[in-house]
Amino acid sequence: MSTLAERLNAWFADAATRDPVGRMREPSTAEVAQAISENPEHDVTISRSYLAALRSGAQTNPTVSVLSALVHYFKPRAASLPISMAALTGEEEDDAGWAQALADRQVRSIAMRAGELTPEARSQLLTIMDALDASRRETGQP
Repeated sequence: MSTLAERLNAWFADAATRDPVGRMREPSTAEVAQAISENPEHDVTISRSYLAALRSGAQTNPTVSVLSALVHYFKPRAASLPISMAALTGEEEDDAGWAQALADRQVRSIAMRAGELTPEARSQLLTIMDALDASRRETGQP
């Protein structure tokens, strides 16, 4: 089971966008804290340091209003991960490995690049990955 910090960090990674130079860039902790605090739709304010503590796992018991504000921030972004209170609190562990897999920088990079491909190219990529996986299993590699 993944932790709140792992799930939250996966959301940050999933919300990455291309910067003007073309590099993938996650929203910063400070940007997210400021956007949440300045949102007039709720009365939640959150400091950069508190959000950083949530992301590092130093803080593990945020209020429901803080969790709701985080969901509200990430929900409108084009995400491949489930964005909900249940997903953030771990009550929705349909795919328990997603946060763990996305913790790896190479996996995030592959996922983000695949998201920019056409459906046909994604299908080709999956075929290649299936062949690599079959080859790995045939040689007895984990």
